[in-house]
Amino acid sequence: VAAILPAFLYYAALFVQVDLEAAKRRITGTPLAQIPPLGRVLCSGWHFPIPFAVLVLGLLVWNMEAEYAALLATAMLILFAMVFGYKGSRLSARGAISAVTSAGGAVIDIIIITAVAGLLIGVLNLTGLAFGLTLQLLSVSGGSLIVLLVVTAVVAIILGLGLPTVGVYVILAALAAPALIKAGISPMQAHMFVMYFGMMSMVTPPVALAAFAAANIAQSDHWKTGWTATRVGWCSYIIPFLFALSPTLLMQGSAFDIIASTATALVGVLLGTAAVVGHLRDALPPGRRALYLVIGVILLVPTDMFAGAGWLNLVAFAVGGGLTAYEFSRRP
Repeated sequence: VAAILPAFLYYAALFVQVDLEAAKRRITGTPLAQIPPLGRVLCSGWHFPIPFAVLVLGLLVWNMEAEYAALLATAMLILFAMVFGYKGSRLSARGAISAVTSAGGAVIDIIIITAVAGLLIGVLNLTGLAFGLTLQLLSVSGGSLIVLLVVTAVVAIILGLGLPTVGVYVILAALAAPALIKAGISPMQAHMFVMYFGMMSMVTPPVALAAFAAANIAQSDHWKTGWTATRVGWCSYIIPFLFALSPTLLMQGSAFDIIASTATALVGVLLGTAAVVGHLRDALPPGRRALYLVIGVILLVPTDMFAGAGWLNLVAFAVGGGLTAYEFSRRP
């Protein structure tokens, strides 16, 4: 539940950036006549959302262990694929066995890395080094929460260059999260922060495994694709700092603060993304582009982060609204 709003803002930025990039490059959509009816598409794969619903229900309603909820959802997915199939094609028993075998092989690396991380964490705890590292992080930050967050984010991305997300999180949850908690933020904020930046290594060069995998599919330049992924996910490098300083973006706080912070953050993502792409109705000149970026970042700030943040958001919203109205009212 706590991860819903950060994920929503990320995908909002992704959607807007792709749309603006297409408009910037004069890429038009598929003609409506060639788009199949929505009802027919949904009916052909009506059973696919059910395993995901079972996974969520197992975790949040039936209080199942994560691995058992995942196994139940996977079993339902295999069953539906064998019984109902998709577009006239059903999964065979041999195909199901092959898929399970391939999945088992794919997680071997993660299992080994997690096991080694567990040994490392055990040694650190038994020898007291974990406590010493926590104190060192606090000492390096000089008592500044912002500096501590920046150091932790850099460490998470560096560790992520050679480890999968699970391994990064397991290590940082034992080493960095306690320092963040001692600095005054809640355990939910601390663990979400280290997990988020552990994931960002997947789209951050020089490794950017997820971006490089996409480059192989698209047969594009790996290095350019990695930096494009970084640009597309620009807000993901800012949002963790915001929910570390204010828990409203993690669904913690009053309903008004959560709604207000989400609404202003969404507008901030839209304006900031327009600045990153450099296009709104048409190309944005450098001055307005920089102004849109500043306004977008200000609007991302939760309304309860500090005294006066709400008023600052209102001013930024008014200026951004005026700029956007001017952008759409003038002649192209």
